Amino acid sequence: MISCELNRVGVDDLIIVSGGTGPHIGAVVIADYTDSEVKIISYGFPNHKEEDLFIELAKVWCHTFQQKTVLLGGIHIDNATKAQIEDLVNQTWDKFFQFMLDQKNCKG
Repeated sequence: MISCELNRVGVDDLIIVSGGTGPHIGAVVIADYTDSEVKIISYGFPNHKEEDLFIELAKVWCHTFQQKTVLLGGIHIDNATKAQIEDLVNQTWDKFFQFMLDQKNCKG
């Protein structure tokens, strides 16, 4: 199961994405909306594979809400197959888009 949590830090957003059998912090992404574009700084911890996915999630959030965003977390399943990883990525996108829709509805 994938979990998305939002914490507001002033007007900025801190998002935690986690799930699987071993939630953890595998990557941290900072996204800034400046001059109508999203600028990214990211770090993926060694032996973790979330960074690329989290970069894309942070870009979408930051562009949609046009504000500073920090997205961090990790998703893990022991000995995951390629199919399980693909399913987790799809689940994460589905959960994240629903989470964004819920936030848009709260704001507007």
